[in-house]
Amino acid sequence: MEATSSAVPAGKAAKQRRPIAGVLLLLSWGHLVTDMAQGALPALLPVLKQAFALTYAQTSLLVLVSNVASSVIQPVFGYFADRRPARWLLPLGCLVAGLGLAATGRLPWFSLLLLAVAISSLGVAAYHPEGSRAANLASGVRKGSGMAVFSVGGNLGFGLGSLFMAWLLTLGGPKATVYFVLPGLVTAGLLVFCWPRLNSLREEGVRQAFRGPADGKERSGAAISGKNRPSTQTAGVEWKKGTLPAFTLLLVYIIFRSWLHAGLYTYLPLYYTDYLHGNAHLAGYFVSVFLLAGAFGTLLGGPLTDVLGAPRVMAGSMALLIPLIYLFLHAGGGLAALVLLAFIGAALISTFSTTIVLGQQLMPHRKGLASGFTIGFGVGTGGVGVTLLGVLADHLGVPAVFHALNLLAVAGLALALFLIRRFPRGAES
Repeated sequence: MEATSSAVPAGKAAKQRRPIAGVLLLLSWGHLVTDMAQGALPALLPVLKQAFALTYAQTSLLVLVSNVASSVIQPVFGYFADRRPARWLLPLGCLVAGLGLAATGRLPWFSLLLLAVAISSLGVAAYHPEGSRAANLASGVRKGSGMAVFSVGGNLGFGLGSLFMAWLLTLGGPKATVYFVLPGLVTAGLLVFCWPRLNSLREEGVRQAFRGPADGKERSGAAISGKNRPSTQTAGVEWKKGTLPAFTLLLVYIIFRSWLHAGLYTYLPLYYTDYLHGNAHLAGYFVSVFLLAGAFGTLLGGPLTDVLGAPRVMAGSMALLIPLIYLFLHAGGGLAALVLLAFIGAALISTFSTTIVLGQQLMPHRKGLASGFTIGFGVGTGGVGVTLLGVLADHLGVPAVFHALNLLAVAGLALALFLIRRFPRGAES
């Protein structure tokens, strides 16, 4: 009888640690719609550059504002998400992201354009830490695969946002951007409708603190004492030896990857229109190939992380990029270039969920803060890189940007190889 009674809580615990597919898909869909705003901006850049007679540096400033507002402040949202879960940020962030970008096509001044991009990007910033924290809780023991499901929504959103914006511009010109608000409006309503299910997610460690060691029954606060009381050490960030330097190296790797990502999706349309003399309205479709292929790469990267460990996947990604970028520059603008572009997108973005998982392993008691850094701060610094690349493009031309990006891939490979020595299969090893 004792064996039977003790087996029941174990079975329940195992069930609770399974991924919650419905919640993960909902969060991934919200991630998709929210990141459509970021993906749509590159498709707008050639049109805005012509409309406002912008230089490459000024065009890059739009990307910098977007990245700073959407990403660099994400650790702040993550910090407060860890202290007090704020599920209401999910529908609000999704709605604001679409609303800000919907206004861009009807603004008369460049300063107002910068403000609209900043407002849209703040919505993006609000969604990500709370969304990734909820996705981690819903992933159970399959963190890599669960975060891949969440991340692929964002990567699909990047690609579909560019595609959707290009379609709107083709149909109605810049003024048609007002219809960009519709996906965010519908999704925000869906997230509110599913609010009870989202709000039911809780840390497993908090549940266990209120249960007995064998019977699994809830206990009152007065009954928690001694070994059942959560320690003050686990309530904060408890760094293992060498973990802080490793987390710093992880952030540097993410910064390099972000410069590559932002540099590619910013300068691919400009390379297509200014260097290959393609149509400005078709440049958004060029970007979509790169971003949608990245979504496929994310689906591969998550399971590979569960099997090989995060650092090995990160090294393989950068190792593939070095020859692929070189070949792309010599492929012209035909079918071969599009195929290479798809491989570049898949290889680069395959590590998006991988670095989130590694960051949360390094900061297991501050998942929101870790996500804010790995998704937000690290990714957001890509705008700084794009601004520097804009200066390089103004002086040496757009092809020089791609040579600089290849050097970043070499540096990223070196960082990943160092992390392999420290964490062969991930931070939990």
